[in-house]
Amino acid sequence: MNREPTPTYPEQHAEYLAEVHARQAAATEGDWGVCDEGTLVEVVAGLQENSTGYHCRRQIARLDEEPIDNIREHADWDAKQDYAQLLADAEFMAKARTDVQRLLGIIAEEHRRANELAALLEKARDFRIPVRNTLGGYGELTIERGPGPYDDRWAVTDGALRGKRFWHEGLGGAGWHYLSDTGPSLAYRHDLVTVVTLGEKVAAIEGARIDAEVKAARIPGGPQ
Repeated sequence: MNREPTPTYPEQHAEYLAEVHARQAAATEGDWGVCDEGTLVEVVAGLQENSTGYHCRRQIARLDEEPIDNIREHADWDAKQDYAQLLADAEFMAKARTDVQRLLGIIAEEHRRANELAALLEKARDFRIPVRNTLGGYGELTIERGPGPYDDRWAVTDGALRGKRFWHEGLGGAGWHYLSDTGPSLAYRHDLVTVVTLGEKVAAIEGARIDAEVKAARIPGGPQ
């Protein structure tokens, strides 16, 4: 039995993933393989073929060549189709020994990276979202953390040092509003995931607006 330590998993799934980890750790160690003798399919650990057949450290499962199958779509299968399904199921079982372990490792690694990113974001007060347009111009919007009691809330702002504006979807329609007119409670009201989505939306709106303004300012018949 493998007694490897349990990694740290995301809190919302930690209990279930710890159970999965315990099950895979308790299973027979080593690579599992499929022994196919044409009429007999076995899942074994440590499969080694030899001149007389095969050798293994441990037999994991033996699959019946004529399994109980009550799936209506399989009613007209011939023996070849049924045996192919048997092999596919055996391969799934055998690969699960390493697949589950690897997937749990990926989850644990991504969780570690997410925690590192969260720690960095805790220190960040703002970051930028580019405003692009079809003319190749470039601008930026600011995703900004609120001050004081709004430290866990975010807003989309124009990044100005004076006369700062924030984007709001209400107040008579979506658009920019001066922070000095409303106060911080109406501006800094989004969680980070929501504000990034909103920021991307606003950046697209602003890019389209810039395109329209430049197009309207062009002199008819002039250089394009």
